[in-house]
Amino acid sequence: MPEPQKDAKRIARILNDGDYDYDGSKYLFKLARRRAGLKPPDNRKNTVDRMTREETDRFIDAAYSADGRRGLMLRTLLETMLRVSEFVSLQVEDVSFEEGLVIVRDGKGGKRREVPITESLSRELNLHVGGRNTGPLFQSPRGGTYSARRIQQIVKETAKEADIKKRVYPHLLRHTMATRLVNSGMPIEHVRKVLGHESIDTTRVYAETATESVQESFESVLASSGHSL
Repeated sequence: MPEPQKDAKRIARILNDGDYDYDGSKYLFKLARRRAGLKPPDNRKNTVDRMTREETDRFIDAAYSADGRRGLMLRTLLETMLRVSEFVSLQVEDVSFEEGLVIVRDGKGGKRREVPITESLSRELNLHVGGRNTGPLFQSPRGGTYSARRIQQIVKETAKEADIKKRVYPHLLRHTMATRLVNSGMPIEHVRKVLGHESIDTTRVYAETATESVQESFESVLASSGHSL
C-alpha cells in the first residue's frame, strides 16, 4: 500500500538536499510523472500568486533598511524577473550599462535573451560594480557566487522583516513584476521574450492575473482623487 506521508517526506528531502529551485522542482515532478505514466493535473489554475504593490514596496524597503547591498540585490531580482538559477549566474560582464540591458544566458542549449533595466537601476548597479570588469554581479560574503538556496533564504527573511504574511519566494517576485508589466499595457509577446518563455500560452496566465488587480487599481485611483468607497 502507498504511504503518502512517508513518500512526501522523501520527496521533500530530495528537493532540499538537491538544492532545487522553483523551475528545477517543476522539471523534476514533470520527469517523475512521465516515468510513472501519469498525466499532469487538469485543474491548473488560470492565475498566479503575486505580491500587491504595497507588499512589494514594503519588501524592497525592508531589504534596503537591512543593508543597501541586499536592497539592490533584491531590487535587481524583482525588476529583471530572472529565475533564481539565472540570477545567481549573473556576471558583471552580463550587464550593458550603456544600453540598459542584462544579458541572460540560459544553460539549456546556450540560449540568450536581453532583459531591459531602468536607468535608475543601471546607475545603482554601476556604482555597485565599481571598477570590476569580471566576476559575479553579486558576490557572496566569501567572494564567490550565491547559491540558489541562500537567495531563497534571503527573500524569506526579508519578507518576514517586512511583515508580509503570505509565503514569499524568488519566483513570486517574477510573478509580481510580470503581472505589473502586463497590467501596465506591455504587449504579452514582449513580456514573453523578457521572461524567456518558450510558449506564449505560458505567459498568458499573467494577463489573467492582471485582471485580478482591477479592484486594487480602482481603489488606488479613488484614493488619489480624494474619493473613497
